[in-house]
Amino acid sequence: MLFPERIAVFSRGLALTAILACPALCGAAGARPLDSIRSRGILSVCANPNALPFSSKSGDRRGFELELGEALANRLGVKLEVAWVVFPFQLGRTDCDVVLDAIVDRESAQERHVRLSKPYQASGVAIALRPGLGGVTGFADLKKVQRVGAMVGSLASVTLGQEGLPTIPFTFEDEMIEALGKSELDAALVTPASVGYYNLLHKDAPLTVVRAYENQPELRWEIAVGMRKSDDALVAAVNEAIDQLLADGTVHRIYGSYGIESSPPRGP
Repeated sequence: MLFPERIAVFSRGLALTAILACPALCGAAGARPLDSIRSRGILSVCANPNALPFSSKSGDRRGFELELGEALANRLGVKLEVAWVVFPFQLGRTDCDVVLDAIVDRESAQERHVRLSKPYQASGVAIALRPGLGGVTGFADLKKVQRVGAMVGSLASVTLGQEGLPTIPFTFEDEMIEALGKSELDAALVTPASVGYYNLLHKDAPLTVVRAYENQPELRWEIAVGMRKSDDALVAAVNEAIDQLLADGTVHRIYGSYGIESSPPRGP
């Protein structure tokens, strides 16, 4: 699997970069322009079957990606269909039209002939602190902390390592956050979505979130809808739908129901 180092982020589900990172995706057959989607009456989205808060095939919660996908499909006047995918390399074998939570990287998207919508959320590498730990307002303050978890091979871990602060490598964010909640770590470099959902489920002992990426451009990104082999009409329709979903509070409500703060992208 090839993932841009600066934005490789894993949960139990797909990487956020999946639609940009999978070379096979661009050659996959079956992706549809807007007229075909509306004629078929279905918008197909790729998602992981066991990756809350992102997506889930079972249980009472579908995940914010699928709820956003449902809202998007409704705006397009069609139904939502889910193609279940566990690993990013499987995307090229599916028939889905879109992937939610695609990180905006226009150059990479152009190289792979993937179209991106306008962004609907801003995110990045935040610092989560174990219950009771304070005094950290940015990455420089982590010198005071002895046990810091980070995604293996991520730019955040490399950067801190170059500054003399070793990190403990993890492959999945949810495992790192669980370790933090048990005080096996003092801090963890994670996405706000994962720690927000953890706090929703652990209101008695929430983790503190420091959005340190706001002052670190290389560790901040925006999130959009990634579209496979789309036409201009589909991009325009998805962009119009995103504008409506942001304006009427749908995006804010869906994220909030999973304990995640809605963070609209900055203007141009």
